[in-house]
Formats: sequence, C-alpha cells, structure tokens
Amino acid sequence: MCLEMSVVIEDNEKERVMYTPQPHQQMFHLSDLPNLLALGTRGTGKSLSLRWDAIIRCFMFPGFRALILRRQITDLRKSHLIDMEQEAKALGVKYRDTLHDVKLPNGSIIQFAHCEDARALDDYLSSQWDYIGFDELSTFTLDQFLKISAAARTIKGKPYKALVRACSNPLGPGAAWMKEWFVDREVDYGEFQDYNPDDFGMIFSTLEDNKYVSRKEYEARLKILPDHVRRAWLLGEFVLEGVYFSDFRRKTDEGKPWHVVPTLPTWKGEPLQNCAWVSVFRAIDWGYFPDPAVCLWIAVLPNNHAIVFKEHKWLRSLAKDVALDIKRMSEGLHIIETYCDPTMYIKTGANEYSIGETFEINGIPLTASENDRMMYGYAIHEQLNTIIDEHPQLQIVEGQGGSNSGWGCTDLVRTLPIMQMDRKDPRKLGDGDDHWVVALAYYCMGRATPSRDPQNPVQHRWMMPKKQPADLMVA
Repeated sequence: MCLEMSVVIEDNEKERVMYTPQPHQQMFHLSDLPNLLALGTRGTGKSLSLRWDAIIRCFMFPGFRALILRRQITDLRKSHLIDMEQEAKALGVKYRDTLHDVKLPNGSIIQFAHCEDARALDDYLSSQWDYIGFDELSTFTLDQFLKISAAARTIKGKPYKALVRACSNPLGPGAAWMKEWFVDREVDYGEFQDYNPDDFGMIFSTLEDNKYVSRKEYEARLKILPDHVRRAWLLGEFVLEGVYFSDFRRKTDEGKPWHVVPTLPTWKGEPLQNCAWVSVFRAIDWGYFPDPAVCLWIAVLPNNHAIVFKEHKWLRSLAKDVALDIKRMSEGLHIIETYCDPTMYIKTGANEYSIGETFEINGIPLTASENDRMMYGYAIHEQLNTIIDEHPQLQIVEGQGGSNSGWGCTDLVRTLPIMQMDRKDPRKLGDGDDHWVVALAYYCMGRATPSRDPQNPVQHRWMMPKKQPADLMVA
C-alpha cells in the first residue's frame, strides 16, 4: 500500500503532500487483520489515520465501498466532515455535503454516517461495505458494533477482503467491552462461541508517537479535567467511568501481582493443591437461561488469606445436575460451607422441592446468603483492601479460556473490574454481567473461618496451664 500521497495543485503546479503516516499509523495501514483498533491517548492522529486508511483504499481499488461512523451526527460534523470537504477538493473528488459522502471517479465511495438511535442502526443491517470504520469506538455499545460489523462483506473474487477498523481513547461507556474484545481478547465464550481472538488486534500510541503535537501544551490543557479523564487521555489508561470496584488492581505500579495471581499460591513452600487440609468454601449464584448458574471455590489459608481458585458455570442445566457436578468437581477438597443465592429456597410452580432443597438432597448442603446490592459491594471492598502478610486478603487465580476450563477464574477476573455503580444509588452495585461477582459477594458476606495448619495446631486458652502466683513459685 502506498503510504504517502502527493497531490498536484493545478493553480501553481506544485506538489503538496497531504498525508504522511508516522510509524504507528503505518502499522495501522499495513495490517490485514479483519478487526483492528487504533487505541491511544488524545492527540495521536487516530481519526486522521482512520479517514486516510479509507481514502487510500478507495483510490487503490475501483468500486471500493467504505463507511466511517461516529456515534452522533454532531461529532461527525465537528471532525471528519470539516476536513473531508477540503481534502476532497484538493484530491479532485466530489464531496456531497447533503449526503455526507465522497465519490471517486473510479466508482469508489466513502460514506460518513452516525448511529444515534435504533432507527439509525437499522439502516446498516441490510447494507454491504468493503470497509467499516468506527471513530471513537468506546462510545458505541457492543450490540451496535457487532450488528454493524456484520455488514462488512466483500464480493467473491475481489483483490481484497472486508475490513473493520476502529480508533478510540480508553475512556467511554463502551471501554469495558472494547478492552475485552481488542486488548485482552478474552470474551464470554458461552455467549460468543464464534469469537476468534486471532481476528482482533490493537495498535497503541501515545503523544510521544506524534511528532506534530507538543506534550507540554497538551498537558496544560488537561489540568482542569477530572483525574480519571487525564489518566485516560494523557496516559492511555483504561479508566471505566462509573466503575464500582475502582480499588481492584491486577498488579501494583511496580508490576507485582496484587488482586490477580497467575498460579495457586503456596503455604510455607508447599503447593496449595497438595494441602488437603486447607479449608475450601463455595459460593453459588443461581441461574438457568439466559442467566447462568455460577459456582466459585475459595481456599482460606490459616492467616485468613482467601484465594478464589476455581469457577464453573452452567446454562440450561437442572438443579440436580448442577449439584452433582459441583459435588464431583469438589472431590478431594476440604469443603467447609457453601453460600448461595437465597432465592434458591423459593418454591415455584408444581415442584415438590425448591432448588436449594434439591441441592441438599443431592449432597450439597447450603447456607443462604442475603440479596443486598449495597452489602455486596461493601463486603468485597473490605477484602480487596485488607492487607495480610503484604498481600490483599482476597486474591483471584487467573484462568485461561473462560469458565469451565479448569483451575483459574477467567470470568471473575473479567467482570469484577467492569461492574458499574447503580445509576440511582452509587452505594449499590449495578446490574449487568454480575453472576461471578454476586457469587463472590455471597462468600465475602459469610463468616468463613481460616484453615488450621496441622503442623502448628492451635492451643486454645482453656487448654493452657494456669500461671502460679509469683509468691508461690519455688526458687
């Protein structure tokens, strides 16, 4: 692909270079990934890269159809449409202001559009584009992205494949799903079974990558903004607005694992999986469909350090089958107690037994927790911020491949940092993909007792010999 375009201005017959991509922009243009995100701080030329990526391809391939979207028409008018009118004139192509499109002599077209509401979304469902570009992707919902991206289809025999391109800074209502799909590339495979992480990628850039921007001047303009906005726009941090567990940290600033650990910890040098005496607690949030049933396994060490080391979920599974699965997956573990969703004891329909009673009949005794979304958050916050032996009291073993993959808790690690506050009451945990977090809350609200190390048995006070008065002691 040609990465520098020269345009001859007929007035003075001098060449003027309209666009020269910098290294991070070149990587964006050269990638052949089906879905690619240009992510970075403000002022790195992401929107410019997106627009010129479409322009270059339209000149290269006759009949090429490109769609560039902003969330709102007002944002579109303030960005691409202002620049495109001047660029079209210099390029000698036709820009139609009323239709917000550019038509090239070779039959290619660039359509600029928005997606403010459901009606606007419907306009793209039956269309077909060789190239779809989302500007400020974090302002779109996942549903909008998936439905519109489905319109990226290319006729068989063309010398190119359909592409989806996007650019964004890491701040906005869609930052959480954008991070899952393009950065971490870890999604809920139960819901998105066809997701292929190899089809998604990200190119990150900061102000240092743009030689045309003064960092000093840019920092001065950001001083009046809230701290979380400055961190996102200046440092490129993913700071989710309205996030409930803002105290959750995967790692410390020095890179030390904090709330998330890569493997099961040890106890006095012994691998935890070899310590059959360690107390294990379970926590269940019940669901059938579309909400899943979720179970967590938590080991509590003698120093009260809690390790969430396993998770599992079920969809469309009967209570008896889930109970038997949990019993089977707990073999060899020193199970102490299982906290559960209190609604499991509500009888519905003509069933003789409640879900909770069915569990107990099948070998899973339960302790009903409370449904209190304010207490959910407080209980988890307390364990996230209590320090024991230079570690947070609560740590989660990171898994690979999603729920049901064995050791580790991929979905808990995925959902905990993106949980939102309740819009009406920020003290409460908001609704959402909260099944793993709610199960964790049931555990944190319980009265889990620490394990007893058999090598260091606890000697209760009543077992200790009484001290003799000093005046009765023999010298």
